[in-house]
Amino acid sequence: MNAVWLIGVFGLVLLSSCGESLNKQRAEIRASFSEFSQAFYARRGEEALRYVSQRTFDYYDRLLPHLRNADERGLSDLPPFALFACLSLRHKYDSEDLATTNSRRIVQEAFDSMTFPGGAPHFLDIGEILIRKSGEEAVATVFLAPGEKHGDALVSFVWEGGMWKVDLTSIFAVLSPQLEQYLKDPAASRAQRALHYLQIHENDRIGGEILQPVTR
Repeated sequence: MNAVWLIGVFGLVLLSSCGESLNKQRAEIRASFSEFSQAFYARRGEEALRYVSQRTFDYYDRLLPHLRNADERGLSDLPPFALFACLSLRHKYDSEDLATTNSRRIVQEAFDSMTFPGGAPHFLDIGEILIRKSGEEAVATVFLAPGEKHGDALVSFVWEGGMWKVDLTSIFAVLSPQLEQYLKDPAASRAQRALHYLQIHENDRIGGEILQPVTR
């Protein structure tokens, strides 16, 4: 009987300890995102980079060959957010800059302008936090517009270098279908449709040469 009682007590203590650990991690994640937001809204891009996961930089590193070399057909084969990022960055940078830029520069200069890189959706805050793997990875719901929370859009936080860091690209997959519907037109390529919406977004006339490779 005593053994059963001890096991029960030990189980309760273990559950309590586990709960405290998860709550501590949630608090750390929220604090990390708060620090990121403060640096972002102050246009301190280099400081904001500290809170960004390597996964974000890896995404833009993988995008660089397409950004520099893809033609209209190659661009049209890209996923929605990658396609829009390529066009947005080609519009922002000249050919010399694109030939030498890297992911960290792309992300930092976006932060310096208080935007997310390559036209990525900017989430204003995070909501509920779920620890998926204790001490390694978590996700949080995001607010993409004032007063609007998208329950299906979850941003990832990864434990790297002794702190929780946000992966800005982790919401792309779930939001891609919403973006894809604007790229469907039997009379135009996906790249042409993306260019059309980029012109609307930038309120600027952008020539079709942006659909051609930067490096030839």
